[in-house]
Amino acid sequence: MREHRLALFTEFVLDASVRPLRGLMNELSDGSLAVDATPIRTFARGRKSNGPELSTDPDAGWYVREGDHRDPDTVPVAEAMRPAGKGKKGPKPMKGQRKKPLLKKKAKYLFGYDAAFAVTRDARHDGVLLEDNTPNPDVLPALVLGVALDKPGQRPAYNGLKILSRLRERGYKPGYLAGDLAYNNSEPSQWQLPVRALGYKPVYDYRVDQLGQQAGAHGAIMVEGTWYCPSMPQPLIDATKDLCDERIDRETWLQRIEARKPYRLMPKEHEDADGYQRMMCPAEAGKAQCPIKPRTLGRGIHLPLVDPEPSPAGPLKVCRQRSVTLAPTSGAKHWQALEYGDEEWQKVYFRLRNSVEGFNGYAKNPLGEGIEAAGSRRIRGIAAQTILLAFQLAHANRRKIKEWVETLALNGQRPRKRTHHRRRTKPLGRWTPTGYLAPTS
Repeated sequence: MREHRLALFTEFVLDASVRPLRGLMNELSDGSLAVDATPIRTFARGRKSNGPELSTDPDAGWYVREGDHRDPDTVPVAEAMRPAGKGKKGPKPMKGQRKKPLLKKKAKYLFGYDAAFAVTRDARHDGVLLEDNTPNPDVLPALVLGVALDKPGQRPAYNGLKILSRLRERGYKPGYLAGDLAYNNSEPSQWQLPVRALGYKPVYDYRVDQLGQQAGAHGAIMVEGTWYCPSMPQPLIDATKDLCDERIDRETWLQRIEARKPYRLMPKEHEDADGYQRMMCPAEAGKAQCPIKPRTLGRGIHLPLVDPEPSPAGPLKVCRQRSVTLAPTSGAKHWQALEYGDEEWQKVYFRLRNSVEGFNGYAKNPLGEGIEAAGSRRIRGIAAQTILLAFQLAHANRRKIKEWVETLALNGQRPRKRTHHRRRTKPLGRWTPTGYLAPTS
């Protein structure tokens, strides 16, 4: 009950800060969000987790920069000693340099809270300036709509889902949803399935050991969040893994990502109320040719010819039937709405991720709200810290709206304020899991 009342109060404060744009948000925005957690300090001093003394702010905890941000003193020994996932590779040591041990002592770096934010941003548009060097009035600024505090590294899925469910109750429409690895590595029943039930379309990145084939259902295979024909060539399945292992270059990876599209299962119907959906194999959908279904042959050399592997048990279910029904629980942990790595995925994912990271930096600016510092919140307790942080975020929203309005050129008038020069960034569509790589000559 107390947690619910605290959420109602913070929502009232944040809704009041975005009220001048609420009508435009309903009209212009697609409802997309980015969810992320950022550390903020508390005014109380931290104490050793396993020591005899207790901090005067026991709701807070130590934030650790590496790993999952939890205090290593509070992580069970068996979990702390668990080896890294297969396929993970660190930077190669230079000649004569010793490799660093896999298990190193982590340095505690901040005593405070993880502040989970939900930041809205229209994923359909870039924030590029118009020809007159003024912002596009149809592209609204990124604003924070929800916040929840917790101990660092604790319950990221719970806190994120708490914000999202309340946003739906407050009338905000759902769109694409991006989050970092802390969210899509949660249990599907705690994050992925509830998020889809709320109407959001998740877009994810993956750990190195999660690349390639991830799940299967009725013979179909899930590769990096999308369902494909089981006979998709192995080089296409392993495209991202091969890139990370430096067996192929960036251009080859982009070609293989594009070559996956004809093997994708296509929807025959929309999802029903329970999340079940009928899907067609690519041959039935007219995207490929398959000898198991002779009626699909002879459609032209522009369509790939599937080469199914013979089996004494006969063709797989997805190959025998015209369509199959996929349950929402099938591959739920890794499923996402867009094809991983293609240009559309890059635009949506990075627009959303950049918006939440940008807002974090905007609100942490010491010349602005300075939310990471504890000096402006000299009070203890998670409830008091949440209330004061909500007012700081509301002020950041109003400051951002004011700056955006003052730089607009409306009705042929000159803007009241000059737009800041924006730094050049790498173009979307040139990303790879190993970073922005120079094209091969």
